[in-house]
Amino acid sequence: MEDEAMATALETSLKKGDVAVCIKNSKKRILMQNESCRTVCGDRQGKACRDGCMEIYGNDTSHQWKDRGSHGYQNSEIHGGFYDVALLYSREHIITFLQPLGVRYELALKYFRGKGLTKRKTEVMLFTIRGSTNSDICRQLSISSSTLRTQLNSTYHKLHDLGEMPDYIPANRGRLV
Repeated sequence: MEDEAMATALETSLKKGDVAVCIKNSKKRILMQNESCRTVCGDRQGKACRDGCMEIYGNDTSHQWKDRGSHGYQNSEIHGGFYDVALLYSREHIITFLQPLGVRYELALKYFRGKGLTKRKTEVMLFTIRGSTNSDICRQLSISSSTLRTQLNSTYHKLHDLGEMPDYIPANRGRLV
């Protein structure tokens, strides 16, 4: 009875958060995928998966053991969308959770646009929200690191003066640089 209640609570939470779930065997053949996963990746039941989360996993060389553990990948682009990805793996299975970030990005952009930021500062905040590094932002926007620091500090000061520090700014970014 307790296991059934836990399974129901988990299923409800995953549906409510539109979290995509996929279970693969050790050969990366898909054994099960929920509706959200089929929406993101297509119906791949019984097929081997080599792209999306498996590509991210395959390119990650930081695993202590390839056949056991868990890893998280934030702000990952998969099939044209952005997701926080969590992988749990054992010798027998790889379980993937994809938490969509699109709605969160839209809310964050709406918030920053409502604060009267310039177009450039809004662009900087979009990259910041997506977890881009300072060097990536500089490269994408063709600006110097000192210009980026000025843009970020100005935005953070403005929010601080308003008495705000929104949760849209990643935790490692909510300070002056």
